[in-house]
Amino acid sequence: MRKGFILVRKFAGLVGRYWRYVSNSLWLISERLLTSLMGLFVVAAVARYLGPSDFGLLSYAFSLALLFAVAGQLGLDGLVIREIVNRPDDVPRVLGTVFVLKFAGHLLGATGLVIYAVFVSMHSTERVLLFWAAAFIPLAALSAFLGLWFHSRVQARYSAISSSISTLLVSLGKLGLVWAGAGVVAFAAANVVQVLIAATLSLRFYRRQKGPPLSALRFSPTLAKTLLAESWLLFLGSIFALIYLKIDMIMLRWLAGPAEVGTYAVAAALSEAAYFVPAALVASVFPKLIEFAKSDQDLFDRRLQTVFDVLWLAGLGLVATMFLLGGPIIRLFFGAQYEASIPVLLVHVLSAPFYFMRIAFTRWTIIKGGATFFLITEGLGALTNVALNFLLIPHYGSLGAALATFVSYATASYLSLFFPVRTRPVFVMMSRSALMPWRAPKQFLNYVRRSAYA
Repeated sequence: MRKGFILVRKFAGLVGRYWRYVSNSLWLISERLLTSLMGLFVVAAVARYLGPSDFGLLSYAFSLALLFAVAGQLGLDGLVIREIVNRPDDVPRVLGTVFVLKFAGHLLGATGLVIYAVFVSMHSTERVLLFWAAAFIPLAALSAFLGLWFHSRVQARYSAISSSISTLLVSLGKLGLVWAGAGVVAFAAANVVQVLIAATLSLRFYRRQKGPPLSALRFSPTLAKTLLAESWLLFLGSIFALIYLKIDMIMLRWLAGPAEVGTYAVAAALSEAAYFVPAALVASVFPKLIEFAKSDQDLFDRRLQTVFDVLWLAGLGLVATMFLLGGPIIRLFFGAQYEASIPVLLVHVLSAPFYFMRIAFTRWTIIKGGATFFLITEGLGALTNVALNFLLIPHYGSLGAALATFVSYATASYLSLFFPVRTRPVFVMMSRSALMPWRAPKQFLNYVRRSAYA
């Protein structure tokens, strides 16, 4: 009895010691869980209402928006958090410089999408959807930019609250559009309203948490050159990453038609429903990993191994869940018209464990200055995906696109790390996690036991 009490007390002390990071992860995961569940419910309602063809056009438009929005990523996100952590007295200059760079890039991306809509889109409805998708890009950029400041201060709950409220409000609005019998363009406009609400709320929280006044932010050409010189490889890698994340729907649109895009989009929505988990976990521990890398390399390696263990196990959990429940979920919520999405889902979800570990590897490249490896592996993944899509989509449609996604993720996120000597230790860590998935729960129990009897 007394030993049990000691165990509980020590475990509570352990949680309390890391509560700042635990609570940050819980806020992120809770917010993303809420928005994912709400999003899936609304996606199901909208997909059933619009049908595979119109739903495919809507998914295609906003996939293109994400592809063009990469112009504003510039590979800076992880670097911004690192700079804010390392330069707490220089935050206004860091934020001001990054804001100008990223917002200019997103405006350039939005302009590019408008040009694409005018000269490439095939009919008027598709063109209007692309115009709304272009408006989505700069608004989403503002909300994401403010989120970087919250993440650097381990205060992700504020961006989580903003996202949750905007998702809830617009989800109710989309259900109202279904009830009112609205056209597909109205749902595109609703997506823009959602990011507008999220950006407004994020700005309000930023001011309440005493973020540097926007008037105090200043652009530094010198810092801009320094950051761009370090981030350009990450930027190119981000382009490649987005290509093999979203190019499937675009190639399906041109090689197989909008209906196949709709079939694939439903499968991808379910498969990617838990992709927020690795992003939330890694975003929360990233500042701490930076500190470990500077002070204790052995501790950094151990903590990174633990991160890989947890992410691989979470990916396997998603695979098992979709194999058990994916089919019934599609039949129940999306209807018989999306029956073809079931085999697509079962292939697509196999990518999850590799995607999950990729998130941690990306942070490793930032901490260790391995942007070259990030670029090479992402480029290999993009080339693999595009080549396989050209080969498989004409014969197998959306199922071929899902297979291309799985192979490209496994190649870029795992297999390619074996060949460079510098990334081989990361390959070994990933292999250890993949071959021994019981490591994470076993280490956690051992850690709690050691703490209890220390």
